[in-house]
Amino acid sequence: MKRQIAVIGLGMFGREVAVSLANMGFSVMAIDSDAELVEAIKDDVTQAIILDTTNEHALLDAKIDEIEVVVNAIGTRHIENSILTTALLHQLGVAHIVARATTPLHARILRQVGAHEVINPEEDMARKLAHQLARPGLREILPLAEGVSVAELPVPASFVGKTIAQIEVRKQYRVNIIGVQRLGTDGEKRHMVLSLSPTDDAFRQGDLLVLIGRDQDLDRLGELA
Repeated sequence: MKRQIAVIGLGMFGREVAVSLANMGFSVMAIDSDAELVEAIKDDVTQAIILDTTNEHALLDAKIDEIEVVVNAIGTRHIENSILTTALLHQLGVAHIVARATTPLHARILRQVGAHEVINPEEDMARKLAHQLARPGLREILPLAEGVSVAELPVPASFVGKTIAQIEVRKQYRVNIIGVQRLGTDGEKRHMVLSLSPTDDAFRQGDLLVLIGRDQDLDRLGELA
């Protein structure tokens, strides 16, 4: 049986979450009080319903308490509804509640009323953009701990045709290559290569290196791209 997830709030963020989850094979219930938003998504998810999620009886009728994960993606213009919906989901015993926050105060309140996980997409995107502007050679950057990150780097021209052993990445740059995003035979779709042979697999034009290391070392390597 496919894992069930409900997404409440079908603005730009909520719709993207719902459709992406459905495309990954999850059973997705998309919920909003706006009939037009529900109509627009109904063909892309398992179930789409018009519902006032600040109404406890309506949530019970929708059997929201039987769904494993509920994402409360209600947007910035309806903070009161966001908080009340989260509180009701908690009261009804939803196993895992992910709630979208717009400010640090909003995040604290959501946790206090029962959210198990709180996200702030705008803050996350701003931080991601700042990282990319500060480190133009690197693409996707995922901070892991203080001063340590995973990052993608377009393969430097000086690496093409050489192996990990020839470049001595760990010795020269003090970072580890954990994989390569490589173009397929169609020249467009990429696949991840995780088990590169240090001596036999040469880097190719178009490769994206997936690296882990200290930020200053990643920055130094990023200057080669």
